[in-house]
Amino acid sequence: MSEPENFLTKSGKEFQALADGMFQAVVEALNDLCGGKVSFGAPAVSTGSADNMPRGFSGPFAVAACEATGAIAGPFAWVVDMPTARALVALMLGAETPPDAAKSTALEPDETDAFRELASNACSAVGAVLRMAAPDVSASLASIKTAAGAKELLDLLRGESVFIADAERPMLLACGADLCAAALRHGAGAAAGKALSKSLERILKIPIPVIVVLAEKAVPFKDVLNLTEGSVIEFDKSSAEPLALLVNDRKVGIGRVIKIGERFGLRIEEIGGPEDIVYKLR
Repeated sequence: MSEPENFLTKSGKEFQALADGMFQAVVEALNDLCGGKVSFGAPAVSTGSADNMPRGFSGPFAVAACEATGAIAGPFAWVVDMPTARALVALMLGAETPPDAAKSTALEPDETDAFRELASNACSAVGAVLRMAAPDVSASLASIKTAAGAKELLDLLRGESVFIADAERPMLLACGADLCAAALRHGAGAAAGKALSKSLERILKIPIPVIVVLAEKAVPFKDVLNLTEGSVIEFDKSSAEPLALLVNDRKVGIGRVIKIGERFGLRIEEIGGPEDIVYKLR
């Protein structure tokens, strides 16, 4: 069993939702440049092989090779057959007449420039979907290529791809299996984080004491009983040292005293992130 087939066998149902989002994002990105006239159906997910090329994919093709980097990394491609590429370019350029279907083996120079912009937007749209799972992901357009038919297309896609394709019209996203698996993994983590956030909504509204600790000192209980008005307690701590910030009696950071009008405040100099604070408060 190939890597894409293995991935879809294990995670096909979960991946379908991500595939829908990626495909729809590309359609919306194309619509932004084509005046809202682009329409494609729901995508079907399959492995990338010559035996299961989507209907209508016989070539020649225009291929935008892209690369995702960051927490989710790997190659992916946006592929359309040449007549569809020319039609999209015509919409973007505002052509009054539809392109000649017979002239489908290559794009003219001005069409190539326009297609590059369409491809760049499509690539960025996929990157935006991946960033929902891992914010540090970036996606860039590596090159524009052409393929004469299905076999050459598969060679350009390095053979090991998951197809996200319109079942009726010739447009697909071809993603590396490793990239798909990483996106699904991070997406599951992001979904779990959102579920956790919802469960914490009420807790986050609960007021808790925030305390600034000037200094601490252990003294015998009898000395405490002997304290009277005007007594002075001397601490070993220097007045120049930072003060501890406690939340619910747990130290979460340090800072220095500042004056704000007739009041004083604490300028934070060091504090943990949200996860660290929550961990300390458990």
